[in-house]
Amino acid sequence: MEIRYNFAGLNAAADSCGSSSRNMTSELEGLKTGIAPLLATWDGDAREAYFQRQREWESAANDLRDLLGRIERALRESAAKMQARESANRAKFGG
Repeated sequence: MEIRYNFAGLNAAADSCGSSSRNMTSELEGLKTGIAPLLATWDGDAREAYFQRQREWESAANDLRDLLGRIERALRESAAKMQARESANRAKFGG
């Protein structure tokens, strides 16, 4: 039985999680900046409804960022552990 690991692939997937999280944060900040002039004209229920939705999407975004961060760390740790294991196994066989 042969098991192969693509260490570069694991690290690339981890990088993708990190960049996705950063891109999402940037997009949400851009949305808040872009809507600010319009939001300044709202009052009462419309304004409160917007802020309620904003709190909801920020909470969901925080949950997603947390999940992406955990996946990123798990991928990097897995790659590092398996690379260390592969090196140890190679050393056992003189490689």
